[in-house]
Order: sequence, then structure tokens, then C-alpha cells
Amino acid sequence: MQQAGLIIGTGAVGSLTAQCYTSIDGSVVGMPNPLQIPTTSASYGSGTLPGGTYYVEYTWYGNNYETLPSPEFQILLTGTGQFSFGLPSSGIPANATGMKVYVGLAHGQEVAQGQTVGSAPFVQSSPIALGAGSPPTTNDSACVIAFNDTVIPYSGYNVSLTSSTGNAYPGWPQAWQLNGGLSGTVNVSQGAPLWNGVVIYPAPVLQQPLNHGPQSISGSLNMTGYPIVNLSMLGVGTATPTYPIDVENGLINTNLGFAIGGTAPNGHFLCGNGTAYVDSSVLCNNGGSSGQPYYFQDDSNSIPLPRRGVNNFLPPLVCVDNASGNATNCSLQSSVVTPGTYTNPTTTVDTYGRVTGISNGVALPLIQSLIITSGICSTGTTGTAPFYCSFTVNWPNPTLFPDNSYAVACSPNSAGIGGLTALMFSNKTATGFELTIQSGTANMGTNVTLTEIDCVGMHP
Repeated sequence: MQQAGLIIGTGAVGSLTAQCYTSIDGSVVGMPNPLQIPTTSASYGSGTLPGGTYYVEYTWYGNNYETLPSPEFQILLTGTGQFSFGLPSSGIPANATGMKVYVGLAHGQEVAQGQTVGSAPFVQSSPIALGAGSPPTTNDSACVIAFNDTVIPYSGYNVSLTSSTGNAYPGWPQAWQLNGGLSGTVNVSQGAPLWNGVVIYPAPVLQQPLNHGPQSISGSLNMTGYPIVNLSMLGVGTATPTYPIDVENGLINTNLGFAIGGTAPNGHFLCGNGTAYVDSSVLCNNGGSSGQPYYFQDDSNSIPLPRRGVNNFLPPLVCVDNASGNATNCSLQSSVVTPGTYTNPTTTVDTYGRVTGISNGVALPLIQSLIITSGICSTGTTGTAPFYCSFTVNWPNPTLFPDNSYAVACSPNSAGIGGLTALMFSNKTATGFELTIQSGTANMGTNVTLTEIDCVGMHP
């Protein structure tokens, strides 16, 4: 680290130096995998380990971490005894506790046999314990470094890169800055986090700026679900907010209500006052001298109803969308009553005075009249009284009556009725009937000649 500093929130002094390594899978780890084969020795008579060839690997361990095993090496024991070996010439890593040793009777069959602490050698003096744990397949030691944005004052790292044999790579050392907080990570396979060498003090967002100076973020700010509290003003699209929430040059989503005294009042809405959007009850009015605000509310018999998102027009109201006029037209829907004049109508009216049904009522009879002034027969006086004569009568509208089920009434005029005893009809058809004139009595015969007969026919 280029400068000593305190870890934020702990008061601990950050380590000035740190070492990290690359494992065989490319991951950055906190302890190197052992690469050297140590010097081994065998002794006889002081142990119970049977003679034979033993296959050995060792790992570095510490702080619940363990590296990958070393290259496999063999130890030959010609008789019963023990074998031992110490640290390799490279020594033990600075953050390692010691070695864990794995021994087997065949290639690749090593199992755990024990461990050392510090620089103590490993001694195998008894027969190996079969079935113990196998060597790890990954190096799970963590490369732990104090990120620069967790250290006060903020500075960077001077980073060197060397090969496993200790040779420095060209272009190194480099200046790095590591940002990400107390649990941050950096994927160096995507590029080195180079630093321009400028000290930023204090770090943006993470610390209180000197004299409450402004800070900036050149990226997205993710609060991970935490609220922003005790905020004086919030300006979206403006550097100088004037209202608690000042939105300029953009849209604001208010589908969950708006902030006014910490609540979204029932029945209120956002309204523009020419400068900003405010609560409707404050500045949105109807333009009158009273300055009363508009209220969107439906009442039923002076009982307020909740305002819904849809106005539903029930029959007999009907609404049609008028796209060209940018409007929706609502009116009474067309009735089933045919316009016109009705004789003796039967009308149905609801409680609001609306006509809901209408008809012609009871069917009216079909009526036509007939005035006969010609073709009237004369009864004469020949024969025995009474005297008769008949003639055929046709209705003026021969298609009006559908059949002969009609009633007929006829009467003569006053001239020539002396001696007339009866007017009779017979042989009715839809188009006419036969009319018979009778005159005289059994004791007296009288000739009757009529000049006019009036008839009326009525079909139900």
C-alpha cells in the first residue's frame, strides 16, 4: 500500500503489504501451491512402519484454508523403521500454519496421515492409516486485501508480478486502485485496475466530504433495497432542486402515489401550477374567484362513492369511441319503438318517465260503407203476397274483408217505403252479398220501388 491508513468502521490499521498467488485453474489465492520436493531421510529400528515404497504429497494449510498438493515424490524404506522430511528450500509461506501430509502405497492413492506446525519436520513412524481423507482438488485459500475505498486516507497499491521462480514480469510494478467495499472483489482476468496516482480524499459516498463539499458518481447507484432517508431535496435532471422532489427534462412515475407529508392523501392528485407538480388541494383550482380546487368524486344521493378507474354506462346509455374527434360520445341508445301515430296505444313507462314499450292495443274492426242508388230491384204485385225481389251487392273495397265473417246492416231512404216489410241479406262473400226486398202481407199486395239503400259492413 502506498500509504498507511485505518480500515473504515474498525479502527484497525490496514496491512501495508500483501501477497497473492495464482492457482493452476487461474484463480487468485492467498497461499501458493507447494512446488518443491523436500529432502527426505529414513531410519530403522525406531519405528514400526513396514519396509516398502511410499508415495507422498504435502499441502500448506492455515486459517481453515488449504492449498493443492505438491508434486508426488517417493520414499523407499528397506526395512521396518520410519521416514521424515522437513520444509522445502523455499520455506513456509508467511500466512501458512504448516504442512498437511498425504501418504499412499501406490501412485495417486495418498491419504491424510498428519500435519506439522511452523517449521517442524514431518515423521511417519507407524503404518499408514488407510481410508483417511484424500488431498484437496482446489486451493481454497483467500486472497484478502484491504480495498482502497475502505481505508482512510484513500490511496493505492504498488503491485509487483513475479513468476513461480521469482522472476519479475516486464511492465511491472504497476499502480492499482481496488474499489468495492469491505467485501469487494476484482476479476483481474478482465484487466488490471490501474490507478492514475491521484489521491481522492475523502472517498466519494463512503465518507463525509470536507466542508460538506459536493461529490459525484460516474456510474449507477444501487441501494440494494435500502431507503434514502433525511433528504432535504431531490433533483432529477436538475442540479438546483427547488422542491422536495424536483423533476425536470424527464417523466415521473406516480403510480404508487406521491409524497406529501409522508402520505398520499385519498382523493388528491398531482397538478401543475406552471412551475412544478403539486398536491391538487393546494394550487389546482377551477379558475374562479374562490380558488376552490377541482375534485373528482361521484355522489349518489349525496353519498360519495369511491372513484374507480372505469366509467361504466348502463343501458339505455351507450358510448361510441370517436377516434377522429379524440373523444367518446355517449347518448341514449336507439329504442325498439317505431315512430308514428298510434290509435288507442298501449304504452309502458318506467319510474323515470321513459317509454319502454308501446303497441296498437286492442285490434280495431274493419269497416266499410255502401250507398246503393242503382240496380235496386222492384217487388211488383204479381202472385201471392208478400212479394220479393233480390239483387247482388258488391263492397266498394272488395279486398278489405278477408272472408265473409262480417256483420251487415242496411236501411232504405224514406221515399217509396210504403208497403216495405223487410230488407234481408244472404249468400255473403268477402266481396259482397245478396240483398232481398220484401213487400205486402198475406191479405194485401203492394209494389215497392226504393231509390236508395245504405249498408254498413263490419269485420272484427
